[in-house]
Amino acid sequence: NRSMANHERRGPGRRHVKVVAVCICLAVLTGQLWEGDLSWAKSDYEIINTGIKGGGCWVDDSHFVVVKGHQPAPGQEFEVEGLYYLDPTKPKDLKRIDLSPIEPAIQRKIKQVSCQDRTILFYTMAPDRKTSRLYSVRIGAQPELIADMRWARPAAISLEGRYLLGNKLTFDKGVREEHSDCDVRYLKHGLKALCWPRDTIAQWVTPQFVIHEYIWDETILVRKAVGGGNERIPNPEPPFILADGRELKQGYLLRDLERRIVLEIKTEQAPYQMYSSSFDVDPSGEYLYAACSRVGDHGTRHLTLGGRICRFQLDGNNQGWEEIVNIQQGSADPISLYSLKISEQGHVVAAERAHRGGASLWKYAGGASAAEKVVQVSGRRDVDSLQISPGGKWVSFLDESTLYFAHTKGVTP
Repeated sequence: NRSMANHERRGPGRRHVKVVAVCICLAVLTGQLWEGDLSWAKSDYEIINTGIKGGGCWVDDSHFVVVKGHQPAPGQEFEVEGLYYLDPTKPKDLKRIDLSPIEPAIQRKIKQVSCQDRTILFYTMAPDRKTSRLYSVRIGAQPELIADMRWARPAAISLEGRYLLGNKLTFDKGVREEHSDCDVRYLKHGLKALCWPRDTIAQWVTPQFVIHEYIWDETILVRKAVGGGNERIPNPEPPFILADGRELKQGYLLRDLERRIVLEIKTEQAPYQMYSSSFDVDPSGEYLYAACSRVGDHGTRHLTLGGRICRFQLDGNNQGWEEIVNIQQGSADPISLYSLKISEQGHVVAAERAHRGGASLWKYAGGASAAEKVVQVSGRRDVDSLQISPGGKWVSFLDESTLYFAHTKGVTP
């Protein structure tokens, strides 16, 4: 059985950021070019070390949001001190985002800050912890409560589609329980609440469709009828049967907003293998992207992900993936892409694991013939929290918890 945390791990292809500690390192002059372990093989990119510890999300090409806070002690919840924004060309100039009239005690419990359609989203748990409260805020304006219901998360809302996808499922000490509704306590006017069963927890939402992973478990954890405690029993519900008669125990489904299955998104399509851990949807919801490989890639090496990028058009009719760019250098190249982010124009940034002696970041401009290397990190470590600004002018990432920006030299972002 998967925990709620596992279901929240994936987002809807938006610029999602976990609430992480952010502080300014006084020992490092922010805004300077990094002269340590980062190197870049292509001179067209300028790399800026912000000196900030922690990631963030892009509101637009001129505003990046960071979260300051700390964890009081190991095992305790992260406490937020505040949200801040900056101009990437002036990373020392942090400006606080006013979150009043939200009470300070509630502000400290903010979770899952993300950016969507020039809007900052985050949620807090209700006092009884049975629902979550989803807020939106724009820079220079007051925050607004837009929903209070079960599973109200930034990852479950489409601002363009004007709907929020809740779920009837709750977890209590590992036991899954399905309720008759989503306990909707408040919903902003003009926003529609969808309440779906427990096997359709959204992982990516678009204005027209929802993508989710279906998993059927052989056994489930239930409460004992007598004597208290829990016990594991065979799943009384059979696996899902697709329209073609096939039994589905695990897979990715595309559904319309009425919960009808439009099609199965397969991760194997000869000669390609798509890697679901790298799935991401572009901001418009037009395509699903994934790292992929072809038969014969990697030679005799068995790596987690491929060195190509494929995409799947989300129009309700498409049945197949298409390769858009190949980053590997020959079939025996051990390159392995593990994180993709997409801009509004279809530009893709991809992070490469350090299987070739160092991790690299690549950028593919939609329609180009090849991808460009943005930066390479020496040593056997990966970079984290990869993001691309909506207009595609900036790339951000973490190296050893420090935030870096990258942009093309000679071009005013």
